[in-house]
Amino acid sequence: MKNYLLLCGGVGGAKLALGFKNSIDPKKLTIAVNTGDDFTHYGLKICPDLDTVMYTLAGESDTSKGWGRKDESWNMLSALSEMEGETWFQLGDKDLATHIQRTSLINSGQSLTQATQALCKSFNLPKNIFPMSNQPVETYIKTKNRLLSFQEYFVKLKCEPPVADFVFKGLDKASFNEDIDLSTYDEIIICPSNPYVSINPMLQLSSLKNYLNNFSQKVTVISPIVNAQSLKGPTAKMMQELGQEVGVKTIAKFYKNYSKRIFIDSSDLDESNKLNELGYEVHIADLIMNTIEKKNALAETIINELESK
Repeated sequence: MKNYLLLCGGVGGAKLALGFKNSIDPKKLTIAVNTGDDFTHYGLKICPDLDTVMYTLAGESDTSKGWGRKDESWNMLSALSEMEGETWFQLGDKDLATHIQRTSLINSGQSLTQATQALCKSFNLPKNIFPMSNQPVETYIKTKNRLLSFQEYFVKLKCEPPVADFVFKGLDKASFNEDIDLSTYDEIIICPSNPYVSINPMLQLSSLKNYLNNFSQKVTVISPIVNAQSLKGPTAKMMQELGQEVGVKTIAKFYKNYSKRIFIDSSDLDESNKLNELGYEVHIADLIMNTIEKKNALAETIINELESK
C-alpha cells in the first residue's frame, strides 16, 4: 500500500481523516494539520484544528456541535461568567485540560509536534498527527474597516464581517514541519477543508508550496463545495464576498498549480468538462460525510482509485 499525507483543516478534514484512519494501516498515514487559527487565550496555547482532528480520530468529538469534546461539562466557563470574565470562546472542562497540558508541555521546552504527539498518546492514537509547522503562523481576516484575528472573526463575530482578503503573519520565520519528509509520500490528499483559511496557511510555507508545484501529479483535491454549497463553515460565503463563483470550478482554479486530480460530488457531475479543461483528472464520489459509513466509504473510494494507479 502507498504512503498517504493528508493536508487537513478542522471539521471537514477531520471527517475524511477518520475515514482514512479506519481504512489503512496507521503507518501508511500522516496527517498535517493547519495551525493558522491557533491562538493564546487565558494564557493557554489553543490549537482548534489539531484538537478537532485529534478528538475526531479518538472518538471524543462532540458531533452535535462539530467542535469540542463529547460529554462535556462547563463549570469553569459558568464560574468565569459569574466573575464577568470573557466567555465568547467556549471552553469546556475536558477541553480545557487539553490546553493546559499542551501549554505545560510547550513551556517545559517541547515543540508543538512533541506536545501534539504526547496528547495523541494520551488519547490512544498513533503519533501520525502533526502541526503544519512548529513555528507560529497567524491567520488574519481583512475586512473593509480592519484586520481581525481569525478567532475573533470566526467565533466572536460568527463570520459576519464581509471578507476582503487574508493575511498570514509569521511566515518569514516559519517552515513546513521538518518531521514530515514530503519525498516519502506516494499520494498527498488536500482534504475538503476551507481553501482560504485552512489549507492556504499551509500553502504559504515555501517548502510545501514548492514541492506541490513540482509534484502536482501526486496531489488529489477533495472538493469542500458540493452543489454550490459549503460542506462546512464559511467557504461559500467567503467565495461570494471575494467575487468568486461558488462552485467546484473555483476550487479547481485555486489549486490548479498544486494538483492534477480532483474528487467532486455526483451532484456536480455536469462540471466535469470545465475541470478537464483546467487540466484535472476528475473523479466522482459521494462527498457528504454525515455518517461514519460515508466517511469510511469516501476514504475507501479515494484509496482504491489511487492504489490502482
